[in-house]
Amino acid sequence: GVSEARAGECGRRPRKMDGMMKIVTQLLSKPDSSPFREPVDWRALGLYDYPQIIKKPMDLSTVKSNIEKGSYGSVQECAEDIRLIWTNCKKYNQDGSDFYNLAETFSKRFEDKYAKIKTDEQPVEEEVDHAPSHEDKIRFSHNIYKIKQEELGQLVEKLEEKCAEAMDKSTNDDEIEINVDAIDPKTFHELDRFVRQCISAAQPKKKKKSSTGGDSEPKAKKAKS
Repeated sequence: GVSEARAGECGRRPRKMDGMMKIVTQLLSKPDSSPFREPVDWRALGLYDYPQIIKKPMDLSTVKSNIEKGSYGSVQECAEDIRLIWTNCKKYNQDGSDFYNLAETFSKRFEDKYAKIKTDEQPVEEEVDHAPSHEDKIRFSHNIYKIKQEELGQLVEKLEEKCAEAMDKSTNDDEIEINVDAIDPKTFHELDRFVRQCISAAQPKKKKKSSTGGDSEPKAKKAKS
């Protein structure tokens, strides 16, 4: 069946992502890529406003790791994260500064290489829209419990914006029931990727104090699958 075939595919990187991996590896090997290789260590650099300005940090090593883990449903999703590295840098650094100009240079390098891949990979969009398997839905339902309250709030916002009919707020003011079966495939894959990235981002940073976030955010207590 389709779900078995899809489940089998999850274990290996899709061929189309090899091109993206090649681009990321090439960018990482550039001598001037050091500001983009690893997550910005804003504490060590004393950039205490960085988390306020940059809501979703991204770097080349994280993208490479996501490709290896199969976190991206499409080449486009991967490209979005790579573009985020340059836009974050330009957002935080002053126009005309060395870092800003370097981000511009890397952005052009990336777009040139990406344009070649895109012409070879036209049918990609169909794959993003494939129906998630039963296993995908179960994993997603379990993963929702592993993310922080703040991230859960972001997930609920995304769901409300893209597929409000999958949410039932009638149960309780601060409790939201998510009907996983009612989420359209494209939105499901986007939310699933968001949740997995939240979990993988939290793993290496165990030294950080975990914040409870209070009870202000809605809880996705019952995710039906």
